[in-house]
Amino acid sequence: MSGSPKSTLRSVGHRRLSGWEASVDETLWRREASMQTSERELVARCRAGDIDAYSHVYACYERQVFRYAYHLLGHREDADDIKQETFLRAYKAIHGFRCEATLQTWLLKICGNLCRDRLRSWERRNVDYHAQEDMEVEQTALRDDPYQIVARSQTGELIFTALRNMPAPQREVIVLYDIEGLSYAEMAVVLDCSPVSIKMRVFRAHRALRERIGALQEPAE
Repeated sequence: MSGSPKSTLRSVGHRRLSGWEASVDETLWRREASMQTSERELVARCRAGDIDAYSHVYACYERQVFRYAYHLLGHREDADDIKQETFLRAYKAIHGFRCEATLQTWLLKICGNLCRDRLRSWERRNVDYHAQEDMEVEQTALRDDPYQIVARSQTGELIFTALRNMPAPQREVIVLYDIEGLSYAEMAVVLDCSPVSIKMRVFRAHRALRERIGALQEPAE
């Protein structure tokens, strides 16, 4: 299998939604936004009722919130619903946000709580988690070697098949660490536990993911 699971998860996790998301470089966009105005200034403007400021927050983080919800729930419609609810709740609670965490981690924490509520609702109604959308290869990849395209696509599909069949708590850890690139400290805020606990959970989730990938690679008898 070419490429590490972590690098493939992050690149394919972003790429598989490329047909749905704008082709804006998210990292550069957020970096430019942070240079123009600090988070504290944004929060202060939001508290003062500045709709443009909150629109700026939405523009910076809506794709990340959607992606997080999508990988936890597996359905675009549910992920979009959770995204909208996340920003609605954040808007209502912005006066209580004290900037002790970043806006990113605060929004992901709200999103994660909503996703876990949705998953518990599905469990009560015996609804299975299942990501129905197929892998998508972005158009710019067509310039690459066809064999490399196929290899990356097959690797990504293998990893995501293993990922979507993992228990929700382990899947969430993988999504936050390997796809969204959060630090242990940031994950601790989102998941409301200690960084030491997060480090152990990441280790166990990676081990479980490797085992599932290995099982999928075994030839059928």
